[in-house]
Amino acid sequence: MVPHLGMRAVRSAVLLAAASLASAQLVLAPVPAAEADPDLPPVLGSDTWLAHHRDELMPYWLVPEAFGDPVGNFPSFRGTDGELLPEPFTHRGASTLGRGVYGYSLAFMLTGDERYLTYARAGLDWIEAKLEDPVHGGYFGELDATGKPVDDEANKDLFDLASVGLGYAMYVSATRDPEAEAKLLAIRDLVFGPYYDPAANRLKDSMDYTLSTEVDTGGNGGDITNYLVPGTAFLLPTIGLLGDPDRNRQLRTDLRNVTQALIDRHKHNGATVPANRWMFWGRTGRVGNLGALQTDFGHTIKSYAMIHNANQLFADRPWSGLVPDRTRMLDLAWDDVVGRWNQRLRNFTAGTVEPDSTWWIHDEADQLLAAVDLTDGVTNTDRLARSTRFFLDSYVDHVSPVHETFIRVARDPADNDLRKSAFGKNMLHNMEHALILYLHGRALEGRPARLYYALPHDRALTAETRPYWFDSTGQERTALAPLGALPGHDLVAVDYTGIGQVPRPPYPPPADTTPPTTTATLSPQSNDAGWNRGDVTVSLTAEDDLVGVKELRAQVRAVDGSVPGTAFVRPGARTSLTFTGEGRYLVTYRAVDLLGNAEPERTVEVKIDRTDPTVSGLPEEGCRIWPPDHRFVPIAEVVAADSGSGVVDVRVSASPADGEPGNVRVVDGRVWVRAELAPRGRDRTYTVTATAVDLAGNPTTATGVCVVSPPGDRTPGQP
Repeated sequence: MVPHLGMRAVRSAVLLAAASLASAQLVLAPVPAAEADPDLPPVLGSDTWLAHHRDELMPYWLVPEAFGDPVGNFPSFRGTDGELLPEPFTHRGASTLGRGVYGYSLAFMLTGDERYLTYARAGLDWIEAKLEDPVHGGYFGELDATGKPVDDEANKDLFDLASVGLGYAMYVSATRDPEAEAKLLAIRDLVFGPYYDPAANRLKDSMDYTLSTEVDTGGNGGDITNYLVPGTAFLLPTIGLLGDPDRNRQLRTDLRNVTQALIDRHKHNGATVPANRWMFWGRTGRVGNLGALQTDFGHTIKSYAMIHNANQLFADRPWSGLVPDRTRMLDLAWDDVVGRWNQRLRNFTAGTVEPDSTWWIHDEADQLLAAVDLTDGVTNTDRLARSTRFFLDSYVDHVSPVHETFIRVARDPADNDLRKSAFGKNMLHNMEHALILYLHGRALEGRPARLYYALPHDRALTAETRPYWFDSTGQERTALAPLGALPGHDLVAVDYTGIGQVPRPPYPPPADTTPPTTTATLSPQSNDAGWNRGDVTVSLTAEDDLVGVKELRAQVRAVDGSVPGTAFVRPGARTSLTFTGEGRYLVTYRAVDLLGNAEPERTVEVKIDRTDPTVSGLPEEGCRIWPPDHRFVPIAEVVAADSGSGVVDVRVSASPADGEPGNVRVVDGRVWVRAELAPRGRDRTYTVTATAVDLAGNPTTATGVCVVSPPGDRTPGQP
């Protein structure tokens, strides 16, 4: 038994939208790429991890059996090739359902393939229809294959509740769906309502089915996952992304509280030997028992990962002092001979370990090394390269056509566990592993890391996004196309740079509430009508009188909506963007200082028209007038048109070749001439000239000729 182990049409649309963007010829001067590591091992390359996700993970989760019947009723147990298993392996755990939503949401974010959103949404629909307890609140822990609670009076574990929150958090991160966000916040309110003891800053293992009585699962004290799962499942990923600023602040407070509680309650701070204080105990009632549940390297590694990532979100960096303990722990957890991770410590004094970790511990260790690289400088390349190489070679099933990974691969075959899915093994750990190593790889390569989102149309360029639970100094965003799977939402591509490199805000913060101010300068300047006839560069320069400018933000929209909208966040106080294509564009911009003070948005318009106006209505080729009866006859009705800036001036003139101005009348672009031959009976030729100018200053001149001449073939001008 596996315990709770911790923690194609769309492609065409993307290509078409990208082609449309290219045709707009809008150049958003890119943020300079970070310097690539010339010695980067191929196994740490970002494409390695995209391919791993696509070719070695997703096939197992794309067989029909993975989706459940109906779709969204994700099975917890399946066989090596993805097949369903008979009783007693038909139940669905709450964590499986939540993690299924997480996994398909993550797949969408890595690929932009909207079918994954439909699977994630189906999972939420099943959770809401079957897993929610409509009578007592909260969520059942286990369903049968038809969606009925296995025991509707069973205790409701915090682990299961927070795992459902994991699914909602990832779906909200991908979509900003307001109904899903409301469900996520309701889960947060349960976690910090009946499951929370505010006086002791303590989260409870479980509640009875009525949510009125606390339950200590196992009678062994508080569970370390009470802090790890809420912290990593829905607090870290969604802070700053919610629609309500007060709720974002609330989640920051929650994260600080649970991180401190994790340290206070589970870290071996009381060890008499300081070198042993790196350990995190799995159960507060089993401190000192190295064989207790969840007292292993995996939960300790995940604790340090949560602490490290949470630490980046607070200006005072409250837990930086734990870095030496983290370093000692990683050295003990690492099996340098084989290049893999150990399972648990067996003895402090001797330093003996149980080797050959389960897959998820390997995942968590790689992710911690990658996170430290992203924020603290690249120092883990060698160890991470060996670890990931071992993982891909040994944990991945290279025989089955649907691949995936085994639970445990050990040197002693008796310790192997070759299952691929269970209550504790599903779409969380490996998917998260692939995502974080992809982000890490892009950073080391000096390349932007692209993630996809399904953002509401009216917020496609402005909704806050983050590369998972990291931050970034820059992003370039393009709204590619409407999404069929989620009406009212656009497929949005965001390219992140500077992941983990956001500068630390001043601490203690000075008394500064004044935002920066930004000046926009167009080069060359527009004419008096506001138009240009060539490329236009918009330079943005921000100033801040105290703490300094953190970043410049801007959105660019074509007024007629003919090309996809774009947006960017760029570090520093200066940037520029160049427009080369014709059209009218609105650039909405603002600056943010290092304390987060943001100036009100300002807008500048860029208008480019390179195309000359067109003139029509001149005499057509071969125009002849006959008979010469001395009357005035119309030969032209000149009309000028311009699809860009518009016509500002049209001038029409006409003259006979023999210079008799009295034979011509011009009124408002209409031309009449006298039907009269030239002296001695020769042909009389009238020339009409039209000149049009548009608002941008583009001129057009055209002429037409009409001749008073009898029908026939005589040479013009002959009597």
